[in-house]
Amino acid sequence: MTGSGSGSARKRLIVTGAITLAVAVGAAFAVPPLLAEAEDTPAAAAATATPVISATPIPEPTRAPVDWDALTEEEEEALFAGQGPRGSAMALVQEAYPDDFAYGYMTDDGFGVGFKFDAPAEALATLDAVGDPYDLHENVGFTETDIQPQVSRVSALVQKAVPEGQTFSVSANPFTVTVEVELYPETADGGEHPALSKAALTALTDAIRPGLYPGFDIEIATGTGRIIPLAG
Repeated sequence: MTGSGSGSARKRLIVTGAITLAVAVGAAFAVPPLLAEAEDTPAAAAATATPVISATPIPEPTRAPVDWDALTEEEEEALFAGQGPRGSAMALVQEAYPDDFAYGYMTDDGFGVGFKFDAPAEALATLDAVGDPYDLHENVGFTETDIQPQVSRVSALVQKAVPEGQTFSVSANPFTVTVEVELYPETADGGEHPALSKAALTALTDAIRPGLYPGFDIEIATGTGRIIPLAG
C-alpha cells in the first residue's frame, strides 16, 4: 500500500528493490545502509515468530543508477546531506517500533518505509518531520525481526548442503517476499566448486520451504545471477 497523506509529502516514487536482511558465508557481502545484518540464530528460534497475516509482494520498483564518476564534489555532498535526515528518521522508527517496522530504503529524492500492519501515528509523525516525499507500504505482513531468524535458518541449511569452503549469500527481498540464495562457484585457487545435483537442490529447497515465513518463497541462483531450475 502506498501512502497518500500529509499533502505532497507522501507520493509514489521510483525506488530501489532493496534487501532487508542478508548474511554471507566465506566472502565479503555488501548490505544496503540501514538494513540490519542477520545474526546466527538456532533453527528453533524461527518458531518464536507469531505471524498474523501472510506476507504479500508489491510491484518491485527500480531506481535510476547513480553515475558517481560524473558527480561533482558538491553534488555528491548534497546527495549524502539529503540522505542523512531520512536515514536518521528511519533508524528512529526501526528502533522504536520493532513490532511494526518491516524495511526502509532510500529513493532518488526521498525514501520509503514498510510496516507489518497499519503504520503507528507516531511513526508517521517522525517520517513526516523529515519534510521529504516518502513511499509508505502498510500491511505488508511481516516485520524485520520476523524475518531475521528465517534468513539465519536458511543460511545454516545452505552451508550444510554446499561443498566445504564454497561461498554464498542469503538475503530477504521485501518487494518480492522471497528469500534469495546466491551460490558463488569460484574456489580460492581460481577453480570452481562442483555444482549441486538437481536432487541435492530439490532436497535443499524441500528443507527450506516448510520453515519460511508465511507468504515467502525461496529462490536459488548462481553467482552469475542465473536462476537454478529446481523442477523437471
